Amino acid sequence: MKIKNPVPITNIGDPYVFYNRGKYYLYATSHFNGYYCWTSENLSDWEGPYTCYKASSRSFGNSCFWAPEVYEFDGKYYMYYTAQWKIYKEEALRIGVAVAEHPLGPFEDVHEERPMFDFRYGALDAHILKDGETNYLYYSRAGADHFVNGARESEIYVVRLGKDYVSVEGEGKQILRPEQPWERAANENNQYWNEGAFVVKQGGKYHMMYSANYFASRDYGIGGAVADDPMGPFVKYEDNPVLSGSDKISGPGHNSVVQSPEGEYYCVYHAHTDCNNPSGDRQVYIVPLYFENGRIRVTHPDI
Repeated sequence: MKIKNPVPITNIGDPYVFYNRGKYYLYATSHFNGYYCWTSENLSDWEGPYTCYKASSRSFGNSCFWAPEVYEFDGKYYMYYTAQWKIYKEEALRIGVAVAEHPLGPFEDVHEERPMFDFRYGALDAHILKDGETNYLYYSRAGADHFVNGARESEIYVVRLGKDYVSVEGEGKQILRPEQPWERAANENNQYWNEGAFVVKQGGKYHMMYSANYFASRDYGIGGAVADDPMGPFVKYEDNPVLSGSDKISGPGHNSVVQSPEGEYYCVYHAHTDCNNPSGDRQVYIVPLYFENGRIRVTHPDI
């Protein structure tokens, strides 16, 4: 499939593509009070945006609506998303869950004015792995109030998803933290990140893609790690990053992976709309993803 890059969707972040019944749905950090969705039949030509979720009095969040992902369970569609918990004045990010009868929504919060779970620390960037009869929820621990060796640190955790799809079982387990040299190339307010996890199962192994460095810097990029079990331990690729910036593309990150009906994998990521002025204004790129020598390979499009 030949895809035109960059995809003509800008002023977004954290793009996630969901394939369902002959159509691709793209969700992203996009709406100040919820989320937009775009639709396509070929990953190149997109329609929208459509408002698929909008915060209401039932919502636990009132700002920072980030990183939505949508999954189908038992004929219904579940959106897992990040927001600022409205009962707090200081930063208190949590993960919410909303449900709809159609991928375009409208999605409505399952829990009334409360997040999906509360481990007493900030949580964001929810991602679900379906693995046989068990489902896993990966998320990032927020770094605003989490200090490691004197610096703020965002890390990646995993927990089993409840059989009702709207709760979790047990406590979160830390599986990644920013420790490779490339992950500490850029920071903001003395903070380092591992965030935006996405897991693909291939050949009996679990390959995690994740993002590191400050999102509004050219150094933002995508790393990879592999495990024999969804709960880890995950070992980072020695030759990380999987994808970093080029002379034409700045700050590629927070990606998702979608598989076409033909079985081809595609990596969906954002990069800065203005390569020379990194900021929160980002646009979408979609490129082929493949496995080689036991690791994920991704390259920038020819633009």
